[in-house]
Amino acid sequence: MSWARHDIPPEMLREVGIEPETNGALSPLTPLLREIPEAAPFPVDALPGSCRRLVAEAAAALECPPDLVALPMLATLGSAIGDARWAQLKESWKERANIYAAVISNPGAKKTPAAGVATEPAERKQIEMRNEYRKKYREYERSMLEYDKDKRECRKNGMADPLPPSPPVMERTYVDDTTVEALVPVLGDNPRGVVVIKDELTGWIKAMDQYKAGGKGADRQFYLSGWSRKSYVNDRKGEAEAVILPHPFMSVVGSIQPDVLHELSDGREDGMLDRFLFADPAPLPSRWTDEEISTEAREGYARLYEGIRSLSLGLDDHGDPVPEMVHFSPDAKAALRDEIDGIRSEMEIPGFPERLQWVWSKIEAYVARLSLIIALCRVVEKRAPERIEAEDVLRASVMIAYFKSHARRVYARLYGEDRDARLTEDAAHFLYKHGGTWAGSPSALHEELTSQHKPPTPEALTRKLNTLSKKYRAIGFESGKRWNPQTENSERYVKICLRDSVNGVNGVKGEE
Repeated sequence: MSWARHDIPPEMLREVGIEPETNGALSPLTPLLREIPEAAPFPVDALPGSCRRLVAEAAAALECPPDLVALPMLATLGSAIGDARWAQLKESWKERANIYAAVISNPGAKKTPAAGVATEPAERKQIEMRNEYRKKYREYERSMLEYDKDKRECRKNGMADPLPPSPPVMERTYVDDTTVEALVPVLGDNPRGVVVIKDELTGWIKAMDQYKAGGKGADRQFYLSGWSRKSYVNDRKGEAEAVILPHPFMSVVGSIQPDVLHELSDGREDGMLDRFLFADPAPLPSRWTDEEISTEAREGYARLYEGIRSLSLGLDDHGDPVPEMVHFSPDAKAALRDEIDGIRSEMEIPGFPERLQWVWSKIEAYVARLSLIIALCRVVEKRAPERIEAEDVLRASVMIAYFKSHARRVYARLYGEDRDARLTEDAAHFLYKHGGTWAGSPSALHEELTSQHKPPTPEALTRKLNTLSKKYRAIGFESGKRWNPQTENSERYVKICLRDSVNGVNGVKGEE
């Protein structure tokens, strides 16, 4: 087997309408952060039917990469599901459909109008909800007039005041320019959840906690926990009752300019960036075009959004959401298992960048989240039973390959080259050519191992490889002295090998 993720068979992809070349697998010894890789194209044909048409037409009409429409679309559809449905991988592992999405693009690249196409159904639904709220509020005002009249009558007759009418609450589908303090009550009133739309994510992330004493507030923690389905509790000063959100739901979508991307790497390795799916497409030249987005494409996508949002949301006696579990079919579970095992085997590749280990651990969750979104789109479009099928996981896997590719681009820009990872990777190339094992003197190893990152002396290289064998599971190291019958002397030797990985998928049989 390959060290990398197991390729999805081309015939399986064609069965669900995906061309095999969109499945960007990682080859066994591909350099990972040595340089910024080329931008993989977004696999538009892995999207649900209504989405494919709109993405293609919008990209043509706006003359922008389809990524700029597709990624905000996934976040928007995930917010339509909200806390109504969770994907159950097993009893102890459940995932929701919330997505943190970031599009990286230059000013003038049409990222704002492209995102607007994707979020339009949520914005239209919000206007509808606002109009409904206004109608209910007028009724509430009339009820208050009646209440005041009844209250005066009761007091005149020595009776207790009647119960006042409850004011209406405006339902929300999205928020934009908001703080955590303002977002919390919105989520309390909207248990399904919302999508947070930010035109510029850099400022949003940097502004978190800036108004708190010492910049140590809870804003970042709120969004970190929200991604992970953790409850939120806030004891507000002067309030008798704490604010408690059992599992607040919010998707986040926005954009970042390439020249300020480095500002996100501020030394706080708390996992915020690792939670984002990135789209970092190559820029396209923009010229006038007569292409338009058809009404049919817009309305087809809008119907899909409405259909997903109409999925029932269960509430308990306290008004908190009770999500329904969506299960994987046996074939889907097998495909899910293969994809997750593939992600974990990639993390065991010799020299796999430590910084990407954190990203890949979050990518695992996105396999299930994207599968859930794709499955419920299919359920609505085809009126099918609510279950995740193998087709849905295959489509999600193709998207995951895309998002991994773009994560490599982003993290190569942010963190540059990891010399330890590069030396480990070069050692793996060396061992791969030698059948998985090499043994000899330190000086011979220093001479034969080709790497721009090796230390200048045999002794330093030996010490470094010993250190790397403890850091990277894939490289085995042994050193000591042994008797050389030719020289009749005890001589130093070094032995390095490719270890079998934990899951036994590294492919080259090394020695333990």
